[in-house]
Formats: sequence, structure tokens, C-alpha cells
Amino acid sequence: MFVFAPVACRPRVDVGGVRGALAPDSRGAFDLVVALHGLDGDGVADWGKAERICRDLRWPRCERPALEEMRQRSRLTGAAVRKNAVSASARAVADMTWAFGTEDAVRKMVRTELDRIPDADGPSRARVFLRFAIVDTNFDGQAALFAQACVADDGLCDRENMKAATEREVQARRVAPGNAMPLYFAGHPKLTGPP
Repeated sequence: MFVFAPVACRPRVDVGGVRGALAPDSRGAFDLVVALHGLDGDGVADWGKAERICRDLRWPRCERPALEEMRQRSRLTGAAVRKNAVSASARAVADMTWAFGTEDAVRKMVRTELDRIPDADGPSRARVFLRFAIVDTNFDGQAALFAQACVADDGLCDRENMKAATEREVQARRVAPGNAMPLYFAGHPKLTGPP
């Protein structure tokens, strides 16, 4: 359910209904979205509450500039909310978690997103596989996840397309791990040893 607020035609969501429909692992991050956008009030960010929620989530960056960027990354548009408020909120939570969440939060988000996104939405599923591959530290695991991304979206089967998509996701990540290109694309580092 949604209504439009008279101020700047901001979408309003049934916060309790959406929160209840989200996966349990997504609810803390959704509470952060609510605080950042003032969704349960007048549409004004509650920066103090947002910082407390962020710190409770144990995310590595909870200072005001990071919170402001989280707010930008988790923006809910009226069209997306009208189409499906739960899906729009889940996507906002996933994007914000990808940018600022801990490795554990990202791994939980990946599981939640793969359960939520239908198989027919290959590009969205591929994006999730890329994100998981980027934070995976096991080279074989990365290769398997990049292969899954290719299966989900055959446009990524071309190595250059996959590399470009991976670079976009790495640039969106603001904390480690995952904010550097994986070795999968860089090649094996040169080994030094006796001549």
C-alpha cells in the first residue's frame, strides 16, 4: 500500500507492512532506509537514529557523509513504489548493503536477493552473483560465481562485458572487502624467486 505525501510528491510506504514482508536479515537495513528517508514521518531524515541503526548493524562507516551517500543509494522512486513497494524497498536495501555493509551483511543480502529475484530476471540475478564473487576470497569460488553470472545473463559471458560489469559493482562498493577488482580479472600475481 502506498500514498503520496503532498510535500514534493514523495512516495510513502506502509512501513510496517513492507518491513514484515522483507526477509528477516533485511529488516535492520530497512530500518536504516526508513530513518534516512523519514518514511515513517514527515520525509525528513533522522540522522541520529540512522547513525544508531548503522552502528547497531556494525557497518564500518556510519559517519554523516556515509549516511548521506546511503540515503542517495537507497532512494525509493514513486514509480517503483507504485509497482511493488516491497520489491523496491528490497532493492534499495540490497544496493545500500552492497555499498556500505559488512562482508557478512553482503553474504546475507546475496542469499536474500537470490531467493527474492525470479529466475526469469537474469540481469538482476547476475548482478547478485557478481557481488558475491567480488567479496569471495576463494579463487575457485569466484570462478564458479562468475560462471553463474554468465548463466543468468548471457551478455556477461563475454569476458570484457563481465569485467566492465564487475568494475561498476566494485566502484559502487565503499568499504572492504569488495572495493578492489578481484584477482579473477587481474591474473595471477607474478611470483618472485631465485633466477
